[in-house]
Amino acid sequence: MADHARATITINAEPAAVMAAIADINTYSTWSGPVERSEIVAAGPDGRPRQGRFLVNAVVTKEEFVIEYTWSGDDSVSWTLVEGNNMIAQDGSYVLRDLGGGRTEVVYDLTVDLKIKIPGLLRRRVQSGVVDAALKDLKKHIES
Repeated sequence: MADHARATITINAEPAAVMAAIADINTYSTWSGPVERSEIVAAGPDGRPRQGRFLVNAVVTKEEFVIEYTWSGDDSVSWTLVEGNNMIAQDGSYVLRDLGGGRTEVVYDLTVDLKIKIPGLLRRRVQSGVVDAALKDLKKHIES
């Protein structure tokens, strides 16, 4: 069964700067706690990643996976799972909203369906923790 998590954060930066940090997946392991390795597998015509490979320590398991991105300027990016070890599906997105004054609201949605059996409450806590940590790490990375 798929689990969904959503979180929102405000970052003190313009949407273009936020989206540039999101698109720079080769650096995720230097600033995003659970990401141990990340790389661009294929780039799109705009230079942004079309596919990325990740190794993530998700507390209950380490997961290596490839996702495919769809970019919409500096407004949003969505992705879907291409291949994964313990996941059946992963769909996610970052949606950015310009708040003016050099501030951007970032909404992160993530839906994951696992192959492995993990109790529902633990799955949901881990997923919510991953989403919250990702946003806090992104904010810290951009604002530092």
